[in-house]
Amino acid sequence: MEKRKRSVGELISSVTFLVFGIWVIAEGTKLWAAGFMLKSVIVFICGILSFAGAFRFQIKRLVDNWFD
Repeated sequence: MEKRKRSVGELISSVTFLVFGIWVIAEGTKLWAAGFMLKSVIVFICGILSFAGAFRFQIKRLVDNWFD
């Protein structure tokens, strides 16, 4: 499989997913400290999924290699 160059838009969206994921995880930490356990778990899950979105192309490549 050949390596494809990413467009500027894909790079910008990856950086946005990364920064937003870190920010949301930090907000989840604040909620946890404030005692809002359920809300913080939901926010953590959203932050982790957003953080994983930054690595979506690498995850896809791993999954493709796994099933080949």
